[in-house]
Amino acid sequence: MHKVKKAVKALQSSNYLSATIDGKGYISNFNLLINGIKYSEQILKHWQRTHSLDKEVSFKEMNLMDSYFCEALKTRHKFIYTKEFHESIRYLLSKSKSHEQPSILKSVHTVLKHESLEGTVPSSTNKHTYLETLYLIPSEKGFSVFFNSQRACKIWWMRFSADPSKYFVEPYEFKAASNLAPSPGTQSITIKSKLPYATLDVESITVIPLHTASLDADFAQYLKINNKTRTIPSVIRSVIDLQAATGAVLFDSVDNERENTLLLNRKLAPFQCVVTCYHEGKQLKDLEDLCLHIQYILSRSGLRIMGENILFTNSLQELESEIFKCDNLGVPYLLIISESSLHNGLLKLRNRDTTLEETIHISDLPNYLLQIFS
Repeated sequence: MHKVKKAVKALQSSNYLSATIDGKGYISNFNLLINGIKYSEQILKHWQRTHSLDKEVSFKEMNLMDSYFCEALKTRHKFIYTKEFHESIRYLLSKSKSHEQPSILKSVHTVLKHESLEGTVPSSTNKHTYLETLYLIPSEKGFSVFFNSQRACKIWWMRFSADPSKYFVEPYEFKAASNLAPSPGTQSITIKSKLPYATLDVESITVIPLHTASLDADFAQYLKINNKTRTIPSVIRSVIDLQAATGAVLFDSVDNERENTLLLNRKLAPFQCVVTCYHEGKQLKDLEDLCLHIQYILSRSGLRIMGENILFTNSLQELESEIFKCDNLGVPYLLIISESSLHNGLLKLRNRDTTLEETIHISDLPNYLLQIFS
């Protein structure tokens, strides 16, 4: 229980999330704070760019307030009977002129009156964002693609972590008491993150052979007509609860051997770099102009720079305090500029992960950092 309390305290002090811990050490009333929201936005953008079962994707955003959709999320297999699924498939197939498969569609669902999914971080917010990927494939390839997608998606999550071994795949058991049993051949798995104090879900993946499902006759016929082979395909569906998954990744990032350091993925960290000036009280105006110039070119290059106010100090203790703050926020790199930078163009770049400083030339900015973050 001490570890989970320490993790919550660290994440709350750095404005990533708040949560309460009950007497048994279980997490509840989880809520993302301002930096946690920024991190979730980066995960969303990363998902839009990279998390797919194929390279060519159509993207669609939907805002839902549908109780049946929420129920379909919890059961994993009822989604094929929802009007949202039928609309998504019609939209997807309307974009495919050749009617060839595979076809893929990403959707962002905003659901109100939310109930936390089993296995995820219990949330206190009523609004949740779900990231859904639908993948239509020929029925004979359904299971092979399903198993390949498990591996690809697990690797996608492993890249977030300083310890990739925390992520694993677990088969999902459908409950027998469902009023609508899964179609024959339906399988599902959960990608999980194993922490010392909890095991948290980050993604579910389900495959359903649609030809075995009790689909509406008109919709089943539509699937046949709009398939080059005139057969009913299988569907693979990935669902990520963005808020809960962000919480799981944040708990993963704070679970490391470093004291008061958040090991966020450097590509997704809300703040990728911070500019500081450690001086001896000389040429302050020139130093200020140089710092502002460097901050400007880094920001213009697309890097996320922390804070508009640059730290100017002649106190080593104050500089160390800034480094401590940056580690606590998970900032991957810190630039240290001094009077000598005005004369030789050299500055120090501190790496959060190694705590080491390297010397680089101003002319290498921002390309050097962009190469690191690419």
